[in-house]
Amino acid sequence: MARSSSGLGRWPLTPVTRVRTPYALQLMPVIPVFFLDSYMKQYKKHIFICENVRGEEDSQKSCGRSDSANIRQKFKSRLKELNLSTEIRANAAGCLGQCKHGPITVVYPEGIWYKKIKLDDVEEIVQSHLINDKPVDRLIFKNED
Repeated sequence: MARSSSGLGRWPLTPVTRVRTPYALQLMPVIPVFFLDSYMKQYKKHIFICENVRGEEDSQKSCGRSDSANIRQKFKSRLKELNLSTEIRANAAGCLGQCKHGPITVVYPEGIWYKKIKLDDVEEIVQSHLINDKPVDRLIFKNED
């Protein structure tokens, strides 16, 4: 293909200096900054609720069979009602490795783990920990548990 000086539909005559960037960065789409600011806001806190479901033949307890989906839904609805869903995110998690203490949840960035959560505990965690930064001591999972 012949190159023209007009550059219309063809490569320009002047050589282009290539910048060496990692291959992964070359594949990343360019996202306008205004989009990131308005849509992909970072959350101040995340609460992850284990929803792992073990097979029926498995003798070990699983959080997903202990009402964890309803617990997560209650967290989500309360955060939305309190207009906190843009600052605090409630997410489903896979197995967190503490099945016998489930349903298990963990709040980040603090890294506070809660054990044996019930629907009735959601409001206390929201009000005390998520809003007022005071973890609910009676529900905290400790390594010695």
